[in-house]
Amino acid sequence: MYKSLLKWVNVPFGIKPFIKRSGTGEPVYGQLEGALCYPVAKTEKVVSMTGAEVLSSHQLYLEGTTRIDAKDKVVFEGTERDIKSIQSFYRNGVVDCKVVYL
Repeated sequence: MYKSLLKWVNVPFGIKPFIKRSGTGEPVYGQLEGALCYPVAKTEKVVSMTGAEVLSSHQLYLEGTTRIDAKDKVVFEGTERDIKSIQSFYRNGVVDCKVVYL
């Protein structure tokens, strides 16, 4: 990860991993897992996982090894939020940094 950013990845947040959909189509999530991020509160236009342009009000910068998927939920500042998009940045052929758009 970029050394200048690495020292700022120290703010805790939670990830509720998506497990499956129930028989009625409702999403089922696993237990809350803790992780660290560098949060930025800035409005940005991003392309969602469905291909639509949406606004993101918060971005969480994570270490590339953090396990997170666009179907997961994020708990940040006490609020459960949907993930709008995830962008990965690579160095030496592996994911070095992820940006999660909320």
